[in-house]
Amino acid sequence: MTHEISGARGLRVSKVRLIRDGGEFDEYEFASGMLNILHGVRNSSKSTTLRVIDYCLGDRDNATKALGAAVADAYVAVSTELRIDGVPYELSRSWSYGRMGKVSVNGEDLSAADFSDWILGALGWPNVHIPLGLNPSTAAELTPLSFRNTLRHFHRNEESWISFAHKEQEFVRRAVISQLLGFARPRATEAQSQFVLAQAKRRLAEAQAVDREVQQSTVQAVTAICDSMNLPLVRSTAHVADARREVEAALDAVRHRRQDLTNQIRVTHSASTDSQTPAGYDPSLTTLYSQVTRDLRQATDQVTALEHLHEEHVRSANTVNGEIGRMERLITSVGIFDALPVRLCPACEQDIDPARHHADTACYVCYQDVDDDKRQRRAQVEIRSLKSELDDLDDVVSHTLTDLTAVRAMQEDLQAKQVDLAHQLNAERTAQLAPFVAALEELAGQVARLEHKLTAFPAIEAIFQRRDQAREALKAAEQAVDALDNEASAPLVAGAKPTDRCSAFADRMNGFLAEFRGDPWVDHDVSIRDSDLTFYVGTRPWDQALGAEAKVLFFLAYSYATLFLEHDLDDECAFPGLLLLDNPYQQGIDENVVRRVLRTLAQAASETGTQVISTQALTPPADPKTIRVLSMPRAYAAP
Repeated sequence: MTHEISGARGLRVSKVRLIRDGGEFDEYEFASGMLNILHGVRNSSKSTTLRVIDYCLGDRDNATKALGAAVADAYVAVSTELRIDGVPYELSRSWSYGRMGKVSVNGEDLSAADFSDWILGALGWPNVHIPLGLNPSTAAELTPLSFRNTLRHFHRNEESWISFAHKEQEFVRRAVISQLLGFARPRATEAQSQFVLAQAKRRLAEAQAVDREVQQSTVQAVTAICDSMNLPLVRSTAHVADARREVEAALDAVRHRRQDLTNQIRVTHSASTDSQTPAGYDPSLTTLYSQVTRDLRQATDQVTALEHLHEEHVRSANTVNGEIGRMERLITSVGIFDALPVRLCPACEQDIDPARHHADTACYVCYQDVDDDKRQRRAQVEIRSLKSELDDLDDVVSHTLTDLTAVRAMQEDLQAKQVDLAHQLNAERTAQLAPFVAALEELAGQVARLEHKLTAFPAIEAIFQRRDQAREALKAAEQAVDALDNEASAPLVAGAKPTDRCSAFADRMNGFLAEFRGDPWVDHDVSIRDSDLTFYVGTRPWDQALGAEAKVLFFLAYSYATLFLEHDLDDECAFPGLLLLDNPYQQGIDENVVRRVLRTLAQAASETGTQVISTQALTPPADPKTIRVLSMPRAYAAP
């Protein structure tokens, strides 16, 4: 029997499907308005089915980690059909390549972050950012309050039966409770305002520190530069501009005086050149210097030519000597090779017998008459001719070397004359320019000093610019803090006050626990402090007042109260409409107590039109009107 309510708020799971590689699948259907119990032996995929729903609702782990290696190996995809505020959707996950990190919503792939935004929007829940820490004033950043943060509070797995959610940080827990109870928007707005104000104050403190440091260092740096450059002390960028104009004007005046002095030197030199007998100037020195320079150039050319000619003659003599040596070696070799008999005709390659009869004066190859000394005499004639040529070359080399020595001596003499004339010319020109040299040197020094001063102004301007930027940053930070201080306080939550909302939720929990007072529940009521959303049992926080068994009952009561959020509060609350309980037989709690709890939850689901899905290996309670049992068909081998 199902109690499907069209348009009902929250989540309702209709069907879960596990798909194999060949297309076959395992499928489980669930009813709304009642308790659905997945019943089976150990390792029969009871918890896995809840994890499939959780995985389709945006778990970021891979399939092996989220569902287990056995399931990841047996199947290739999973899907969950559900209704969100009465609208049907199909959520699917595939661990094929390229889709492992995606959630498919009616065939459209979304990333985990995009899926959280999508489902928060579909549910109408607040999509807010909260400070990353308990104290907004000291938090380093803001973090989104995702859908999965709240899902962990109505999917109670085996690791979270004695805590609100497994490994959940306190600031997230408070944000989730405020979201469930309907005042997450104003609390988040207030926390964000405190965070932004604290950030602005931190930036203001940093700007003040920088401004103090810059103000002090600016005075010291500018004073040091002005003292070292002999500049007047400047206090601002405007003063720098005035000082620069003064230095530039002085530099222009010095350059103008240097130009005038250069013109005077040019006029003096021109007058000395045009005049026939200028005082202290001998015009013959210039003419003589020019003539000596021309003679020196000619002598240098002759030296170069003679050196080249001498090198060529020496090289020729070396060649002749080489030829003479070769002829002498030829004469020596004639006697050696005459004793070698010829055994093969060089023309026809027939064998020749050197022992056959032939005349002593004839060749034993061709029988022609042979004069034994003919080759030696020819070589001796060549040697005599080469030695005659060598003698001629020696004479030419000797004459060339004599001429080269003479020309080098003349070159050295002309160089000495040129140097002497140059000294005389320089002395006379120095005497002419002496009255101007000191003045030019002084003007050059002034130009260098003034140009050096000009190089200091960009550095001073950069220092003042840094100071001005620091002051502007300080003013901006002060304005930001003032604007945040003057902003209106966060709007109050619509509808009931936070205290009333906390009281209504605590009352619903106490109503559930009333049946179990004394054993296993303690004889105290639950209350919630709205400021930090701490749950108290009596006068002590819940985790200090309860043992393990009572903590399980505490969270069953907490889960029970979430089924009545829409009934007890208003549309501002984040109403799940769904409760997933993985093996509520925890921490030694009595089986009969759990069965009574499950019947109570089943009755609540029937009254509110919500949906509860639980797993258990023990015999489930029987109530066909409010409890539907799904027997798991197979068992998997334990890993």
